[in-house]
Amino acid sequence: MRPSTASTGDPFRARLSKDTTSPTKQAWPYEPDSGTSRPGACPHHRPPAAQGIGVTDRAAPTPDSEASENPKHGPSIGRSTLINLLGLLVPTVVGLATVPLYLHQIGEIRYGVLLLAFTFLGYFGAFDLGLGRAVAQRVARQDSVEDRNHTFWTAFLLSTGMGIIGAIFLYFLGQWLFAAIFRIPAELRPEMENAVPWLAAIVPLTAVISVLAGALEARQAFVALNLSQMTGVIGLQILPLAAAMLGHSSMPVLLAAALAGRLLGVAVMIATTARALPFYGLPHIHRPEIGPLLRFGGWVSVSGLVTPLLTIVDRFFIAAQIGAAAVTAYTVPYNLTQRFTYLPYALSTTLFPRFAKAEKRTSSQLLEDSIQTIAAIQTPIIISGIAILYPLFTFWLGYNLSKQAAPVAAILLFGISINTLAFIPFTFLQGSGRPHVPAIYHLLELLPYIVLLYFLTDEYGIDGAAWAWVARVSVDTVFLFISSGILPIFIKCLPSLSLTLCSTINFLTVKNNYAASALIAAAITTSILISPKPLTDTGKKLARHIKGIAFP
Repeated sequence: MRPSTASTGDPFRARLSKDTTSPTKQAWPYEPDSGTSRPGACPHHRPPAAQGIGVTDRAAPTPDSEASENPKHGPSIGRSTLINLLGLLVPTVVGLATVPLYLHQIGEIRYGVLLLAFTFLGYFGAFDLGLGRAVAQRVARQDSVEDRNHTFWTAFLLSTGMGIIGAIFLYFLGQWLFAAIFRIPAELRPEMENAVPWLAAIVPLTAVISVLAGALEARQAFVALNLSQMTGVIGLQILPLAAAMLGHSSMPVLLAAALAGRLLGVAVMIATTARALPFYGLPHIHRPEIGPLLRFGGWVSVSGLVTPLLTIVDRFFIAAQIGAAAVTAYTVPYNLTQRFTYLPYALSTTLFPRFAKAEKRTSSQLLEDSIQTIAAIQTPIIISGIAILYPLFTFWLGYNLSKQAAPVAAILLFGISINTLAFIPFTFLQGSGRPHVPAIYHLLELLPYIVLLYFLTDEYGIDGAAWAWVARVSVDTVFLFISSGILPIFIKCLPSLSLTLCSTINFLTVKNNYAASALIAAAITTSILISPKPLTDTGKKLARHIKGIAFP
């Protein structure tokens, strides 16, 4: 973010600033949303016009005209990760806060039908064909405004077309499902039949949002990206609630309000993308871009289709082999433990455009620092979380449900400690142009996982289902590290993973509080020892800042 690493003490960039010798493969691209008037824009950047990248009707700017795109002006990894983390947390908090309000305004049954409609809509996100990720990868590597616009508009128009096809498909499928298949109250079925057109109209917006987000991510415009995404997500949650509070709680009105929320998010995203890219020339499909975009996006779509199946298939087996009540005892801790992935997800989002553009030497160091940072931060948090599961779940869910859910959470948290490490090599493989590798792994995992899940669930119940999930993500993580050529980095994380495993075993067997405390202390010590220099330098800087406030 700053012109000089020495003046800011940004340890992440200081480690890598010497690796930016190639004008076309900078390790730290400049802040893409520089010069905008929006809050949070970097004050060290000049407006786009001053940089020679303003939108004109003349010849497109060339890389030479963008000489001010100095890698030293790139946003820091820590700042960008914090922004992405807030972008995940704020909509989550808003969503949790609106649940009781929805239940009060429209009732449990109508709210359940609304959630069913949104869940059904979510599966139609596949109609973006993975173009959002493809745009992020290609635009991050492009120096010319003209090339970036060729890629962006080609993907935007393709995704719009596919979104329209998806909307038509959802319209006819939705009419049938809500009328004949989904078990919803008879009095709500006519409402849902009238609401399906509004639901279908959201599909094209969902498709283009993916492409817009990809462009902003590629330009590292993370403030703009998260503000615009939060606008859309919060609008999707708040506007239907506002309509209900005004006395309009029919399903067509609620989904029309949701459409308005999506439109608001798209409008904000288009405005921010116009500044970050920036827009140049008239929108058109550039034929040479179609092949690379669809090839990359196709593999991303494979992962996008298989991963949800890998995620929800355990619920189906539990329901079939044990019963619906067991689904609750498994799903509640599963959803809770997934919140521990917010940090690695935010960090991987920050790193994706850097991996797309960075040289091999830069990527290797960045991989090691990022993975060890996740291990150092997550390990004591996860082990502490395991130690308080019983009192937490008893307070939250009651004694009877906590007896079933807490052990599942302990097992899943061990899996989370492994799975969070995989975020970085997964992002590296996609960012460096190899999206087929994780996609093939996901396809190969599907059948063995289903077989293992069946036998473990049948033998050990929901605990067995949790261990099957741990086994799958463990194999997946090792394969991703091997494919990225960084297995030694995974081996360095084994002490942290061993402590998490010991904590899980202690929780499931002896439940010794002294052992739990010792494991927490050991986790903190290990985290300090394995922390990469960028993280320790940041910690020292923060400690000095706190000391300066406390003892001026």
